[in-house]
Amino acid sequence: MASQRLINKFKRFQLFCLSLFFLSSQAESKEVTIGMGNFEPYYIAADETGIFTDIITAVFQEIPDHEPVFVFGRPNNRLWQDFSRRKVDAVSNLFDSVEVQGCRTDPVFRFRDVAITRAERNLSLEKIKDLKGFNIIAFQGAKEFFGPEFSAVVDDSIFAVASEPGVQAQALWDGRVDVSVGDLFIFLQSLKKISGDDASANMFTVHDILPVVYSRMGFWDDQLCMKFNRALQKIKDSGEYEKIYDRYLRLYGVTSSPSG
Repeated sequence: MASQRLINKFKRFQLFCLSLFFLSSQAESKEVTIGMGNFEPYYIAADETGIFTDIITAVFQEIPDHEPVFVFGRPNNRLWQDFSRRKVDAVSNLFDSVEVQGCRTDPVFRFRDVAITRAERNLSLEKIKDLKGFNIIAFQGAKEFFGPEFSAVVDDSIFAVASEPGVQAQALWDGRVDVSVGDLFIFLQSLKKISGDDASANMFTVHDILPVVYSRMGFWDDQLCMKFNRALQKIKDSGEYEKIYDRYLRLYGVTSSPSG
């Protein structure tokens, strides 16, 4: 009997030790401050959500010994400066053209730059050269960003540069331009803001004539950088990565990936 009581006490002691170990492991989860941008719907500070935020959160769920702490509201240049000055442990939306030190991850964040027209126009755009002659609006720096072919086409067209994304959506919505060139999600977000329920995605045609662009995460911790790559591959293999993009398309009334 005494022997049995001793065994039971030992088992309870083992459980106690295991619970302490578990709590200790949880408490030792290391915080990682991450510089985040300021443009919706990729970054939504109010709810700590958005496409890029949700991707990072999903990846870190596969890295339980680290916890992301988001620092929102930085324009791109400020993001990269803060990282260079080690004000944050990591940075999102790091383009290959940006010269900073640290470990760069595999491509993480996918931008979908497209040409968008009013569906009622029934315009057919299959290549960049098909933009020639149209009245086009794009974002600042688009000519340099999309390269010589795009630049040459818009030089033979009526071309305007928008001061901010809402201007592009407004111009196409009002019929003042034929084509808006830029990021699909930013266009949909801007359209929702300016038109409310008066406009829907099916009133527009999306033409996939521009190359897909990716940006990366940057880390000062090389080991965490490698962990992030492995975890990123896991969420891609599981389908969670694409589900995040699809979820935001549905929020804007797009039930399937639109094509031109």
